[in-house]
Amino acid sequence: MHLRPSLFVRLLPFVVLAGACSSDPPAGTDTGQSGANIGGAAGQASGGAPNAGSAGTLNGAGSTAAGAAGASAGAAGAGGAGGASGAAGSVGASGSAGTGGGNAGAKPSAGCNVANTQALGSYVAASEMVSGVATVWQARTYSVYLPATYDSKRAYPVVFTAPGCSGNGSAIPMEKVSKEDAIIVRLDYKAAATGRDCFNTESWPDPEEDYFRETAKQVEAKFCVDTSRRFIEGFSSGSWLTNLIGCADGDMMRGQGNASGCMQGARPATCKGPVAFMGAHDMGDQNNTYQCGTENRDRVVKLNGCSNQTMPYDPGPDIKAKAGVTVSCVQYVGCMPGYPVVWCTTTGQGHTDQVETGLSTFGFWKFWSALPVKP
Repeated sequence: MHLRPSLFVRLLPFVVLAGACSSDPPAGTDTGQSGANIGGAAGQASGGAPNAGSAGTLNGAGSTAAGAAGASAGAAGAGGAGGASGAAGSVGASGSAGTGGGNAGAKPSAGCNVANTQALGSYVAASEMVSGVATVWQARTYSVYLPATYDSKRAYPVVFTAPGCSGNGSAIPMEKVSKEDAIIVRLDYKAAATGRDCFNTESWPDPEEDYFRETAKQVEAKFCVDTSRRFIEGFSSGSWLTNLIGCADGDMMRGQGNASGCMQGARPATCKGPVAFMGAHDMGDQNNTYQCGTENRDRVVKLNGCSNQTMPYDPGPDIKAKAGVTVSCVQYVGCMPGYPVVWCTTTGQGHTDQVETGLSTFGFWKFWSALPVKP
């Protein structure tokens, strides 16, 4: 077991008790996948309840005025004795009026107001050419999911998802949770370049970063994206990719979610950021050890200016644990405002995408939805 002794002192978690491995190769080859609602930050800092700050609904139906109201109306964090009130809730209700769709603080992409020709409610594959990389890395593919009620005048959050090795294009099914409120982009690895069905996460400069940036550019030129709300999540090899992008392109990202992944040694000397982070890792993971997951977590804790102190964190009512599985989550104290770090530990699953527990779907979405827009 790779849990550092000191972690038992720091973990005072919210726990769910009750009581699948992927085809990715063993750790050390390039494997990796990851793992709720942040309350009023100020209230928490003063001893308040972790979920006291009630966030505005992310891109829900409504008017422009309602969106602005939601952005400023998060309920006060229930502070401890003498505790301050909680931070405002996240982006409020969104309507179709105006390019921003009512998202207070939204930063619409070039694709807003562009007539859509893509089918709605399903993934549609796309291809692109990536410049500035070796020829073998230039031709790439990705897939885009538009909500069934997609409106080109409404700026949507975008979630990039990345599968594990041999995922055959599958990834964490975030569209089942975000429903009408986000554009989902599935990233694809290129086996012809890596020599196996995985993302390349072993070298720097890394061609996957160029691929990610080109994909974001293409998507934002075609569809109406809120560029202040870019998120990325991944499982296993896709989680390694998520960690890479969260570091190398942290200036672009609002948040990331990691299930069972590690951080490559070859990366930029200095990560861009900070970036809001939620991770989930099983202590019995034999492909990507729990220790390597916590090492990446500790990197983000430091990057986000957090202390080593933690408090219990409730990932929400949709998180579940089948017989023999436990789930416990903590939130780090003292992080930069708007850049929380949450860590969830599970047991009894092994190398898992955390879809069964709901941490990588309901948990990540709830966590991201509570964030204020990126400054």
